[in-house]
Amino acid sequence: MLANRYIINESDKCIYSKVQNGKGVMICLYVDDMLIFGTSTNEVEETKAFLSKKFDMKDLGEADVILGIKIIRDGNHIGSSQSHYIEKVLQKFNHLDFKPISTPFDQSVSLQLNKGCPVAQLEYAKVIGCLMYAMTCTRPDIAYVIGRLSQYTSNRSEEHWHVVKRVLKYLKGTMNYYLTYSGDPSVLEGYTDASWVTYVEDHASTSGWIFNLGGGAVSWRSKKHTCIADSTMAAEFIALAAGSKEAE
Repeated sequence: MLANRYIINESDKCIYSKVQNGKGVMICLYVDDMLIFGTSTNEVEETKAFLSKKFDMKDLGEADVILGIKIIRDGNHIGSSQSHYIEKVLQKFNHLDFKPISTPFDQSVSLQLNKGCPVAQLEYAKVIGCLMYAMTCTRPDIAYVIGRLSQYTSNRSEEHWHVVKRVLKYLKGTMNYYLTYSGDPSVLEGYTDASWVTYVEDHASTSGWIFNLGGGAVSWRSKKHTCIADSTMAAEFIALAAGSKEAE
């Protein structure tokens, strides 16, 4: 790939791109699956012909589903959905027929470390893993609660299971939610927030951020921080601000 003037993406080593004469093409790789898209059909066809000379390939045509993510085309909009994946998860954990709920987490619930015997440890790890894949790919709306629940995979209680079941009920009602992109605006927009010292037991806080591009979310995360980490981040921001003042 590199010998043929493709450039590897430093943020994601599975992505290659090539731009020449104002036209571009990108290749996304995952083990033996590949997604190719470009600014023109000719560029895509030339790329497929080039790769076919090097590897045994099967052209599946226009992309419909890849890695459990369904591609939706609606006029000038394109979207990514995991409704079929979420349906399988609900069926796997016997929640397909449960009554849906409107929110993924009850803020009045205070999750604590389980000091007793763990409850269904293997089953808990399985459901968290399944939900984490949906959260990572297309469902930023469950990032906070999955981040909280994943902290108790080694020793969970009935209370943690109640929250897991609430997430499954929420997904039952929002199964058809999906990310959509229109291409406008073409600038990167970022939003962030933090809840300071949310965790009384270890004096930690949670921060979250989301970045939008082309009308839809492209990156998001919810992360727990210790006070030391928060202090370090604050010091870095102060240093950056001081540097900006000096530059002015």
